[in-house]
Formats: sequence, C-alpha cells, structure tokens
Amino acid sequence: MRDTTARFTQGSLARHVLAMTSASALSLLTVFLVDILTLVYVAQLHDQRLLAAVGLAKTLLFVNAAFVSGLVIAAGVVLSERIGHHVSQRLARLVSHLLIMALALAALIAGVELLAMAPLGRLLGADPAAYPTARLYIWTTLVASVPAAAMQMCAQILRAQGHGRLALGVLVAGAATLAVADPLFILGLGWGVEGAGLAFSVSTLVALGVGLTLVKRHIGLSARLNVRLLKLHIGRLAPIALPAMLGNLAMPVGITYLMVTLAAFGTSVLAGMAVVDRILQLGYCLYFALPTALVPVIAQNLGAGHDGRARQAVGFTGKLVVLYGVALWAALYLAGPAIADYFQLLDEGRALLLLFCQWGAALWVLYGLDFIAQSMFLTMGRAWWVPAFGWLRGTLGSLPFVYMGAKWHGGSGALLGMWLGNAVVAGLAVATAVGVARQFFRQRAKAVGVSTE
Repeated sequence: MRDTTARFTQGSLARHVLAMTSASALSLLTVFLVDILTLVYVAQLHDQRLLAAVGLAKTLLFVNAAFVSGLVIAAGVVLSERIGHHVSQRLARLVSHLLIMALALAALIAGVELLAMAPLGRLLGADPAAYPTARLYIWTTLVASVPAAAMQMCAQILRAQGHGRLALGVLVAGAATLAVADPLFILGLGWGVEGAGLAFSVSTLVALGVGLTLVKRHIGLSARLNVRLLKLHIGRLAPIALPAMLGNLAMPVGITYLMVTLAAFGTSVLAGMAVVDRILQLGYCLYFALPTALVPVIAQNLGAGHDGRARQAVGFTGKLVVLYGVALWAALYLAGPAIADYFQLLDEGRALLLLFCQWGAALWVLYGLDFIAQSMFLTMGRAWWVPAFGWLRGTLGSLPFVYMGAKWHGGSGALLGMWLGNAVVAGLAVATAVGVARQFFRQRAKAVGVSTE
C-alpha cells in the first residue's frame, strides 16, 4: 500500500530521531561487520596478493561510494521536502528518476575506474602483482557497485518517507546474503577471491530486489521516463549533491597522511591504530549515521513549514550525541587497559590506544556535533559549507597538527595532533551551523510575515 504521509511532521520527534538514527547505525554496523568477515575468509587463502587485491577493490569502491553517498543524501533532502509539502503527485516519477541518477553516476565512476585500473593501482600503492592475480574479482566488484548504488538509493527513499526499519531491512538482506555466500563461494566451493566478488554481486542484487519491492509497495515507481522532468530533478539535486560529494572526498586526505606518518614509528603503532579504527567503526556508528538519518527529519518538517519541529529535532539530536559520546568515553576510559591486554598491544601501540580511550573519545563528542552541523548545512541551503569544512579538516586541520605532534611526541603525538586539529575545525563548523540556522529561520519568519500581509 502506497503511503505519502509526512511521518516526521507529526508525533514524537524524539522517537523519530531515535528510530532513524538507530536503524541507520545498525545498517552501517552490519556492513562493517560483514566487510571484516570478507577479509577474514580471504585471509584463509594464505596469499598476501589476494588480500592486496581486496584492499585495492575496497579503495576503489570507497571512491565510488563517496560520489553515490553525496547523491543519496541530496535525494533524501529533496524527496523529504517534497513529502513535507504533501506533494504526492509525480512522486513515483521522482523516485524512478532518483534511481536512474544513482545507476548512471555509479556506472560512470565504475567505468572510469575500470579504464584506469593500472594507473590507479600504482597511484594507490598496490603491488603490481596483485591486479593480474585477482583481476576478475576487481572487475566483478566494480560492476556490482552499480546495482549497489541503486540499493542505497532505495534505502534512502524509504528513510525519506519515514520507513527507517524497512531501509534497514534492505541493507540487512544484502549483508545476510553476503554473510552466507562469502564462506560458501570462497571456501566451500573453492572459488577463492573470485568467489568473494561473486558473493558481493549476488548480495547487491538480492538487496536491490528487496529495495525495489518495498519502494514500489510503499511509495511507488513509474515505468515512464520524462526527460524534461529528469533534467529538472538533476538540477534540483546538483546544488546539494555536488558539495556532499566533494565533502566525502576530502575525508581520506588527512587520514592518509596520518597513516604514512604512523608507519614510520613501527608495527606496534600501526597495530594500535588498527584497534582504534575498529573501535571507531563499531562504537561510533551512531555518529556516522547522522547525516542520512537526520536529514529526512529536518527536511520533511521544513518542507511542511514546521520550523519549530525542525529546531527541536536538531536540539534533541545534539543532546543525544553529547549523552552517547560522554557515556562511551566513560566506558572506554575504564575499559582501555583491558582492551589493550586483549589485543596484546605493547609499547607505542598500547600508549596510542590508551590515549584514544582517555582523551580522544572525549573529542569525538564534538565530532558528533559536527555531523549534525553537516545535516543542517545540507537542509538549510548552505550545502557548500560541507566541502569547505571537509577540506579544511583534511588539510589545515590535519597535516600541520600531525606533523608537529609526531615531532614532539612520536606516534601518539601524531594521532593526538590530528584529533586536536579536527576538533578546532569541528568547533568552527558547529558555530557556523548555529549562525546559519538563526539566519535561515529569521528569513523564513520574515517570508511568512510578508506573505500574510
């Protein structure tokens, strides 16, 4: 049954935010866990070249996902505003156009990556022997990234309508399929790394099938292509999608420099950083999920003219971020030594992990507020602030801080330097978002006042 109700414009905002954020966080957590399992299964083939090939493919998929994610977030803004306006006409056609855009963009990026595979591999530092060994795997995963993009768009379309659990179901369907197909194809049938590529392809097709079925049932799909409307929809999404894409691409800059710097301090430091990365993935899924989860809630209420509810959504999410961040910081502060013992970290690696648990986790509260700021920029007509702060964070907010930290206090100093630099940028972003929101709501209030006179 099709439903075009603006769910987020009525009922408890706290419940909406909690439901959307938890569903999106669980989606990310599921993807992270299955991704780690794929590496575990491939590692059992005992060939470092295959692991290198998986790493190369994952990097290329990350680039593809960075572009697609920008489009997906923009789609959430536009579709949620349309639903908030209670504009149900041509909604099915807009949904179909969004899926076409996702497929076209992913196909374009994957095509460029396939054509430039060899030079991209050299640029990313891949072993020249890795690509010929697992060429089929890399090609298969890049081709599968196209239906994967449409699957992600289906999940965001469902979120925009308020069906957070159904969006989670789409991603869980793919993850569950991959969790079964990976060991079966890689080890059970003996297909090796090529089996991993086939498993990824099957999982994306299953998830896309589930996503299309749910979107058609609850919102609707149109089989007719209107080129004029498609161009209009592209024009509507571009001012939001392009900044979001550029913001996503800024993220690896500072991280890459940090990893290169840490590598100079030995294996122990890299081992500590690997554990920190896993903690970030598992512990801070809630923060990473905020843009895709919060954007539909804000955009629907803005589209419906419920500015007060939009402000309340931002305020409640801010309190949620602080409460969750402080609780997790306290837990990590107490559990840090036990975590270091469990992973048998020594020397610099242990010191790095404990530094994160004692002080780095505290700064992540501010980073969580930064994710809220990004959601505000995207929904309040200031999308270009997202790449501006993203590139500031990845360059001036990382490089000099990492360099000076490493010079003063080795690997732990490099990591602490990056956290401090990122915290400065996050603070600037949050302050800017507060100013943007005040100006945005003031202008909206004036516009309403003029229209009623």
